[in-house]
Amino acid sequence: MVNPENDVANAIARLRQRSGGDLIDVHAHYTPPLTEAGLAGLLASFRAGNFTAPPAGPWSVESALEFMDGHGISVQMLSSPNRLTPDEAKTHNDFGAKVMREHPDRFGLLANLPLIDPASAVSEVDRAAEELGADGFVLVTNYDGAYLGDPRFTDVFAALDDKRATVLLHPVVPAGFDVLACGRPGPVIEFPMDTTRTIVDAIYARVFLDFPNINFVLSHAGGVLPILAERISSTGLLPWVSNPRGVTKDEVRQQIAGLFYDTALATSPNALLPLLEITSPDHIVFGSDYPPGDLEVIEAHMDALSRTTLLSDHHLAEFSTTATTLFPHLKARSDA
Repeated sequence: MVNPENDVANAIARLRQRSGGDLIDVHAHYTPPLTEAGLAGLLASFRAGNFTAPPAGPWSVESALEFMDGHGISVQMLSSPNRLTPDEAKTHNDFGAKVMREHPDRFGLLANLPLIDPASAVSEVDRAAEELGADGFVLVTNYDGAYLGDPRFTDVFAALDDKRATVLLHPVVPAGFDVLACGRPGPVIEFPMDTTRTIVDAIYARVFLDFPNINFVLSHAGGVLPILAERISSTGLLPWVSNPRGVTKDEVRQQIAGLFYDTALATSPNALLPLLEITSPDHIVFGSDYPPGDLEVIEAHMDALSRTTLLSDHHLAEFSTTATTLFPHLKARSDA
């Protein structure tokens, strides 16, 4: 009988060999310790989101390190991708910064920006970068139905551009989720859809052209964006489609190709083939989606990545090179 633990160990060893060593995980989540009221609120949000049970158990430094050590991961960039109030964002960011300070060679921080209050988000860009030493930032796909092309977010993008920041973009459920989701939780259908909604909105608003110093990393290989990219650059630019800023086909393709994409839960050919049609391997980085991605699912995707013929060993080795370029503070901490 095949031992599943040996299968996982073999997959991790194969991936480490092909990629030249341990991986940098740009898509990993954390939660600060929850009060009783906070836990009750979290469980209520899961029920409202069509989950029949929480997608993961409580996060801890110890469990994260155990996962990393067992799966060939040297560093995780921690993020809390939620629509948070300014006070909540500070609490989450302060806790994440504490974890990073205590384990500087194992964790980085992508600070949450509360775009529901753009002025507070601008302040948090400066605080997280200057006081907390954050490696980058995390944004979600929409803020109560406002997508990233919304002009209310212009000052936030200007602040991020000034910092030459790297931003992980993570999906959340859209407005109208109750009628769109077919009774399924967001990760099943709407997360990959909402990633595409917000990127297309930003493309028409020329966000990626106006703020070229921001490096955006899209979760889950960009969701369904790679599949729809050609449609957006053709049908999406016909005369009967609103395009007030006059974005051209070449500019659509330029903006999409300039984004970065992580492999979290997106390592099969039906994810990688469309992705490689719109960008180059040096714009791909490794992501696990630990812990909510589910350990068995994460391991299956790591096995698929270790066996893929769509990316060469050189391309897999570039994952970590690209990650250290996107997060230079991480490299500085590792060299210290």
